[in-house]
This record gives sequence, structure tokens and C-alpha cells, in this order.
Amino acid sequence: MKNQQHFQLFIGDSTLPQLRGSREWASVIGKLSWCVAIVALLGVGLRSAVAQSHDANAGERQPALTELTSKLHVGTEFFLNRTETKETVEKHFKLMHDNGITLVRIFVIWDDIERTEGNWNLEGYDWIYDAAAKNGIKIGATLCLEDPPGWMNKTTFYHQHANLDNPDLRAHGEVYLEKVVGRYKNHPGAGAWFLMNEPTKYHEDADTFKAFGRWLQKKYGTVDELNKRWFRPFHSFDEVKLDPNQFAEYWMDEEMYLDWKAFNVDNLIDTLSWIREKVLAIDAKHPVHFNVTSPTGDASGQDVWKEKRVTDILGVSMHTAWAVPPSTPESGFGELFAYRLDLIASASMAEPRKPLWVTELQSGPTVYTGAFSLNATPQDLSRWLWDSYGAGANSVIFWLWHPRDIGTEAGEWGLVGLTGKPSVRLPAVKTVADVLDKNPYLASERPQQARVAILFDREAAVVNDLDGKWQSRGDKKNNRSDDVQDALKGCYLALLRAHIPAEYVDLDQLKHGEANKFAVLYAPVAYALDDDGIAALKSYVKQGGTLWADGLIAWKDERGKIRPTVPGDLTDLFGVEADDIYPVQPSNPYSVTPQNELGGELWKLPLELKGAEVLMRDSDGNPFAVKHNYGKGQAYYFESAVTLAYARRNNPAVQKWIIEPARAQVSEMPIQLKQGSEGVIFRGLVGSSQSTAILTNWGETQTAVVSFRGTHKVKNAMTGESVSVTTDQGKTVATITLPAGTSAVLTAE
Repeated sequence: MKNQQHFQLFIGDSTLPQLRGSREWASVIGKLSWCVAIVALLGVGLRSAVAQSHDANAGERQPALTELTSKLHVGTEFFLNRTETKETVEKHFKLMHDNGITLVRIFVIWDDIERTEGNWNLEGYDWIYDAAAKNGIKIGATLCLEDPPGWMNKTTFYHQHANLDNPDLRAHGEVYLEKVVGRYKNHPGAGAWFLMNEPTKYHEDADTFKAFGRWLQKKYGTVDELNKRWFRPFHSFDEVKLDPNQFAEYWMDEEMYLDWKAFNVDNLIDTLSWIREKVLAIDAKHPVHFNVTSPTGDASGQDVWKEKRVTDILGVSMHTAWAVPPSTPESGFGELFAYRLDLIASASMAEPRKPLWVTELQSGPTVYTGAFSLNATPQDLSRWLWDSYGAGANSVIFWLWHPRDIGTEAGEWGLVGLTGKPSVRLPAVKTVADVLDKNPYLASERPQQARVAILFDREAAVVNDLDGKWQSRGDKKNNRSDDVQDALKGCYLALLRAHIPAEYVDLDQLKHGEANKFAVLYAPVAYALDDDGIAALKSYVKQGGTLWADGLIAWKDERGKIRPTVPGDLTDLFGVEADDIYPVQPSNPYSVTPQNELGGELWKLPLELKGAEVLMRDSDGNPFAVKHNYGKGQAYYFESAVTLAYARRNNPAVQKWIIEPARAQVSEMPIQLKQGSEGVIFRGLVGSSQSTAILTNWGETQTAVVSFRGTHKVKNAMTGESVSVTTDQGKTVATITLPAGTSAVLTAE
């Protein structure tokens, strides 16, 4: 799993990238993307369909990609301890096969295979590939160019992300790729190449500053143009560099800060693209992959919607033990897992569509690693597996099969013991694998199209990273607030708990008109937005969409420049306007109803009506929520940070404010959860000849009722038994008892 610091899953009252100023920061920031797509899979189910690619060898990768994505996999990481022998490796792989494991991920650690310069020994990895092929298992090999061997004197240990802007490291890295990729490209156990584990690229040295100068030259053209914006003038782009801690001051060059943020995203993309190019030049037949850590964007150097273009298969790391805060009860593990999962799944489903893998999923105990001690239960593993497949994941890979035997993480995280003795969790994994094997049609189904979307405003995320540096209301440990990330989570959880399926769309999708397929669009705390984004919101509503927004929407542009009023340049859309802000202390939220719902958060706005209908007034009689018709659509606006209020207090009255425009959309869904508590996570999958509802219960034992459009026979794929149904207005209604801690997979044929 390596550097677990950046695997945080839940993020507490913030999201993943909240480690600025800590040692972990360098492991969290800097993620990837590039503009390359891949070919649509032919003859496979909808789940594995992807967009056409223009790279020359996409067709050559087609068969291997199709083979990997035409079935659902249960996988695991196998770590090659230095005490392993050929016999122990074979024993482990035989046990994997017997328990339904069909995909194994490995790290080809550079220091393992080139202990001294020029002396290569891949014998241990030969054992792995041979054992995999013998047991019908495919290998996903993680390449480790950013982790050079000790003799190179680039880092003090592996997993420390050496700087691949360095030409010397790249040159040696090409030799490493020739040795590894060239050796196994034709092996029957070969499955995919992982370009980098949890890609990170955030360096401050001469090689990176040279790359930064080239990036700035491409953006600005001339130094004179750059000097119009930055505080410190330069004579040439070769002079560009950062001083240590220059962004630690209260007053800083914000233009430089924002450029530096954007550069690090692009620099990681360029690095991964270079690795991809070198890998495919050696092996054009196997797909490439990587696993992200921070789903939501550029604020921390990563944007999954951008970086997905580099890869054939998109992946994510999911580790509950890195949750923040560690006091999160197990009952919350399900919905917060779903939140993070849907961020990645939404990006994977955006055009060009890419298959999705959960590349790392906690499978064993954490004692001295992780944010807190945890041993996932068999029920946890089963529910996480089923929720992943329900969200559209093609494979789930556990971290890890058997534990490391020395050093950091030694004895922890394992699905089996060091010698292969199964844990109590392994039978639950095998049960899921058996169900997948008996129901292969599940691989051809895909998540039903949501009618509701949540806007991921990357511009607000980046500006909020800058604005929140001196506020501590979000991340107490690192003295940062993260209103945008918290609002995304609050909006999502309000919908999820009401069993309203929702996807995320990013700004590019909005600007390209892709949000038009959703009847309702939420824009939670989208307080920084460029002019094109504003125009796209207006176009969406004008064409008949329903927009829901809260807070200081479009108050700033993408560079943090203030617009004169709130909502910025959107008065005609929302029918209200305010030219002042009345801040409210986070410790003193306010209510607007007699129910004391505490739905007001962070500020009040003296709204002046410009045609809107008032839906709710505060205790002083001022407009708090309004509705306004615009073109063929309508816009709802709440003056306060309502989604933040819900994220922090989960008040049902506030939830109703959020979900009201989306409630009517549920009846349009082909698969619906008609009855079930907030503790039930619901997924609907549709295929050419059948549909499936996946339910994972994180609450108490209860009765669950699911409806399928049309007339069907329904079976429980977990048991193979028929489920009693009734019909109601053209729908088939299935009722089951759902015990606490269990999952149900109901298929309508």
C-alpha cells in the first residue's frame, strides 16, 4: 500500500488532501492527467466500453483490455518479501486461486532487482509470473521509476518519490523499463502495467523549476507578459524558481501560487505520459493503469477528470484506516466509502469512458499504521466489494494478500497470515468471488443513468485552497479550511441518504453541455467560477434544467478576483443580489425555522429581490431561500452555506432543503429503492437483458423494497433463490428481509 498517509478515505469534515505543512504533504499532492483516450471495447458489455483512441497501438491493446474487463475480478496485492522462495510463492498463488482471486497486483521494486549498478536479478518476479500463469491469474505490475535503488543515492528509501524531472533518473528509468516490461510483455501471466503507484509529483529543485519555466513560457509567451502578473519580475524564463516557504506568509504572490498549482498538475501529467510512451514502445499489447488518491482536483495537484486521459483503466486507493477523524463509527464506513467511490466512478464514466478499478482496498488489521487501529470485518469486506461493483468497478484489489515481514506495516493489512494461513475474512471474499463466477452477466451491466448531478468546481477548490490557508475551521491539524470539499460531501450525503442516485460532473463537462442530460444540477459552495462556467450554468437552466446553489456562488473568478455582487454575474439567473456579506462564526450557526435546524452557516447575505420568489425567510424577515424561473428552467438559491451545515450536523430539515428539487426524479429511475433506511447503500445496474439492484446494509435488520421497471422474475444472486414479487403500475416490486451487516444482489430477468 505504501505511504498510507495519502490514502485517507473519509476525510472527516474535509476531504483527502489536507496535509499541507506536514511530512505527508509531498505524498498527497501532485496528480496526473493527459489527453489520450483508448478504443471502445468490441463485443464486451457496457461496463467495459470505452472511447476511441488516436494512439497508434490502441488496437493492439484491445484484446488484453477486453480480457481484463469482460469479467468482474476479485484481486489482491502480493508483496515479495525478501524471505520468499519459489515454493512459498507457489503456495500463496495456489491458495489465491482456490479462493477466487483472478487478478494480482505487485510492486516491481527497483532496488530488489538492481541491488548494485548494472547487476539485474528478477528471479523472484519470475516466480510470481510463473505461479500466476499456472493458476489462471493475471498480474498487474506496478512500475517504480520514481523509487530508484539505493545505489543511485536519490532517496533515503523507496516510496519517497524521486524527481523524474531529473534527466539522469529518466535515463536509468528507461533501462529499468526495458528490463521489466521487456522481460514479461509476452508472459502468459501478464495483465497490465501500472505506470506509478498513487502518482505524486511535487518537487522544488532546479530540474522542476526548469520545467516550470517552460510551462510558463507556453502559457504566457513572453517574460513581459508574465511580469505583468507576478510580483517579482524576471529577465528570462530560465530564472524562474521558488524560494523555500514563500507561500507560508500571510501576504503572498497569489498569481504565482495559482500558476504553481496548475503547473504541478500538468507536470505530473507530462511525467506519466512519458512513462506511458516508454512502456508502450516496449509492449504495445497490454493496457496501462494507475490508482489515484485525491479524487477532487487541482487544489492538491491532482484532478481525476484530467488525469484519466493518460490511462486505459482508472483506479483509486480506498483505505478506511486512514479515515479522519478516527472516531468515525463503523456505521459511517459505508456512506463515506460510497462518497469517495462515486467521485472516481463519475470521472470514469465521463467521456471518454474508462473502466474503473478499486486498486487498493484495506483487507486486514492496522495496529501501528493508519490513522487509527482497525480490523475490517468479513461483513465490511463483503459490503465494500459489492458497493464497488455496484458503482461500476470492474475489479477490486485488496491491500494486501499477506503482510510484509519487516519494517513499516510489518504484520499488518493482510488477508492471510505471513505463511498463508487464512484469516476469518478470506471466506467472505471467496463467497463474493463465487457469486461473480456464477453470475457472469454482472460484468456486462453498468450503473443506471442518474438524473441528478453535483458540480465539482475545480476553480473553487483551488481558490479555496488559497483562501483557507489561515482558517482552521476545517482541518484543525493543519490549520486549513476546506469549504468546497465539505460542501461536496454534504450535498452528496443528503442525496444518498434519500436514495437519490447522483453523479458528479466537472467544469469541463458543464461547459461542453454534458450536464444537460441531468434534470437537476447542484452547485454547492461554488464560490469561484470563470466566465465560461457562468455562461454554462445559464445555458443549462435556460434549456430546461433545474439548478440548486448555495452560498457565495461565483463571488470570485478562477484567479480569485472579486466580482462586485453576489451571486457574481448571476443576478438574472437567480433573481437576487447582495452587495455585502455578514460573516457568522462557525461555532454559532443560525436557524431559520422554529425547528431550530441550524441550517445557516458561515454568513448571511442582505439579499435584494430581483424577480425571485421567496421560499423561506430568516428570523429577521430577510430572504433566505428563493426560486426563480429562467428560460425553460428554474434556479433555487440559498444565501448561506447550507450544504456545509448539513455536512456538519446532518439535520433532516436541512436535508429536505437540499433534496427537494431532486425528489421527483427518483420516480423516473428504472430501478428504485422504495423502502430502506439511511443505512442502506443502494445501487442500480442495467444490462441488455436484465437489471440488478445491489444493497449493502450498514444499519439494522430491516425490510427492503426494490422496484424494477417492467415485468420480471427476480432472484437473489447471492443464493440463487427466487424472490417473491408483486406488480404495481408497470413495475415489479421485490420485498426482502435485509439482515444487519449483509448485502443483497437482486437480479430482474
